Amino acid sequence: MNGRAWAIAGSACLLSALLLPGHAWAGQHDPHAAHKAAMTAPGYSVSSAQYDVPDVTLLDTSGNNIALREILDSGQPVALNFIFTTCTTICPVMTATFSQMRRELGDAAGQILLVSISIDPEYDRPAVLGDYASMFGADAGWTFLTGDGADIIRVLQSFDAYAGSKMNHQPVTLLKSPDDPAWVRIDGLVGGQTLANEVSTRLLN
Repeated sequence: MNGRAWAIAGSACLLSALLLPGHAWAGQHDPHAAHKAAMTAPGYSVSSAQYDVPDVTLLDTSGNNIALREILDSGQPVALNFIFTTCTTICPVMTATFSQMRRELGDAAGQILLVSISIDPEYDRPAVLGDYASMFGADAGWTFLTGDGADIIRVLQSFDAYAGSKMNHQPVTLLKSPDDPAWVRIDGLVGGQTLANEVSTRLLN
């Protein structure tokens, strides 16, 4: 991840600190309040669930059609999250976490397919999403997807991740082994090392 991406992630951490109780900004109406609350929430939870992935076609950063069911059932372990490029709070942190996880996994990272789906498809067209992906050093093995708004909502609903608005978006990471019909669901923000440990334990062993 380049310096600009680290700067964005660092700014997100600063924003979470500004939201601590007692700060002058705390309690004021803020469209990012849900995101900032998620950043200050302690810990994370892990659960397991089966999801019916919708039969939708999305777009990658080159504008290619990608059948979501096919890419998520490609025979590789999958790590999936939901982000949008204009988010200045949880999304850059989650994207930086994927990047750090890959470094922590080393050579084993090549076994994992990473998928990041934009929840703001109107703005995050392929070129915009491609620029964002480049900031975090995404390359082969890490796919960023956008698409039609109705299809994105179907995807979010199918993974029980639809919050009604991108401003209410909560941090969710989903892991799936090709040998298990269930997904591992991680609610809350986790660090790159922690996520690497979860991936190693649940997907690579």
